[in-house]
Amino acid sequence: MIVLARAVPHFFSERVSPERAQEEIKQALASREQRFLALSREQIYGNPESPYLKLLRLAGCEFSDLRSEVHRCGLEQTLDRLAQEGVYLTSEEFKGKKEIVRGRQTLPRVSPSDLEQCHLPAGYQTQSSGTRNDPIRSFVSLDLLAIRTPATCVFFTAHDLFSHTQASYDAVLPASGGINMLMIYAKMGVVAKRWFARTMPIDNKVERSYHNLMTRLLVNAARRHGPGFPRPEFIATHETDQIVRWAESERQQKKGCAITTAASNAARIARAALDMGISLEGVKFIVSGEPFTESKRQAIEKTGATATPRYAQGGGINVGFGCAHPVHTDEVHVSQELLALISNPRPPQNGSSPFHPLLCTTLHPPFPRLLLNVESGDYGELSQRNCGCALGNAGLSLHLHHIRSFEKFTSEGMNYFYGDLFELFEKVLPAEFGGGPGDYQLVEEEDSNSQTRLTLVVHPEVGELNERELLSRLQKSLEHGARGNSLMSKLWQDTGTFRIRREIPHASNRGKILPLHISH
Repeated sequence: MIVLARAVPHFFSERVSPERAQEEIKQALASREQRFLALSREQIYGNPESPYLKLLRLAGCEFSDLRSEVHRCGLEQTLDRLAQEGVYLTSEEFKGKKEIVRGRQTLPRVSPSDLEQCHLPAGYQTQSSGTRNDPIRSFVSLDLLAIRTPATCVFFTAHDLFSHTQASYDAVLPASGGINMLMIYAKMGVVAKRWFARTMPIDNKVERSYHNLMTRLLVNAARRHGPGFPRPEFIATHETDQIVRWAESERQQKKGCAITTAASNAARIARAALDMGISLEGVKFIVSGEPFTESKRQAIEKTGATATPRYAQGGGINVGFGCAHPVHTDEVHVSQELLALISNPRPPQNGSSPFHPLLCTTLHPPFPRLLLNVESGDYGELSQRNCGCALGNAGLSLHLHHIRSFEKFTSEGMNYFYGDLFELFEKVLPAEFGGGPGDYQLVEEEDSNSQTRLTLVVHPEVGELNERELLSRLQKSLEHGARGNSLMSKLWQDTGTFRIRREIPHASNRGKILPLHISH
């Protein structure tokens, strides 16, 4: 804590202006191949225990080969070729859930801690929400927040967010989203007016005390050495009407406001506004944490508000910011100055799924973990486009859209992949049976006989249902997608795997409601 307290004044000493941000991004883009090779030489080839080194050696790639390939073909093409040769980690391999098997070779299991950067400077501990997996702890340094600031600044320029009053609706530490963005906003000279906060359940008293003290330290230090940001105001999930009232008061003062939060929270706030008969015209939501679907966009825009996405992965990895001239609802500019993003040429499960996961490679030392072609569990469409917005003018021409998690669950001894449960649960089922985004969720769980069941959880507010028709619709929909889905669906039907339960769908500590929840 002492080290962090001493480092905060320096963090806020240099503000990032839009002009400076544009220049820093262009400089970082020009040096990305050089930085990749330096990190690879020092932290992969210079570390005999690196799991990446073992994969590279299996592929017959020494550092001289890597350097020649990057100079000859470029970074992304080199990473694509490495992935074809087996140099990548799946999400399950990265989390240590599976051994790394390449051909006839089996490598030891790894864990996220094996990939952590050494000697990171001042910062604080965070923890993922564990929406789909066990929570992962990370160390977020002030240096990481500093290198993330330029793209955030240009994003604000692209969407005219500097003219908006800022607020955050996110969890406190150890969740990282709220505090990270408030620190970055303050470094840009932007003072958030409100921090509507969610609690993070922590059983360990020592950990709880650490995170509470760290939050107070950062709030006080930001006020003393920077423009500051507010203390968290804790509100329950059902109290989003407080956020609506605040947005209404800003609107009455002729002020536009921007609310940074998870996409599910934005839709929840919009629903509350509709129920209260209050317009959210002039409100801009900056949404993240889960796919920003067309259904969520429509729910938000019914209130007069608008929204733009921010796509991030765990460990403080901000992958991209929403395009100001999008062709697709969830279109973002990839932060190429910080990372490289490709689609794995190998689909999961040796070709049993039609989805090609995104692979991320980090290009800066301040990231808590060095990533080389590491899968996040998401897939999406990558394309180059000159859109003309401020982010594109800064040189960020790689766009990503239709970002989804390939939903995977295991039942009757077989893995099942489904590409876009959001389409089914946020659009199809509400249109046919009532409700809206966040009202339907598929839960994989064990019953009292230790048998895996797939329970369709439906929010009680949806109203009366013909459960037989709903289950039939679900089964027919799950027949499509990856090869073998039809067989799996019939097997589930024969073994009585499906059932319906009326309750509020499970939400993460950040408020995210994903269509698939694995009950641990």
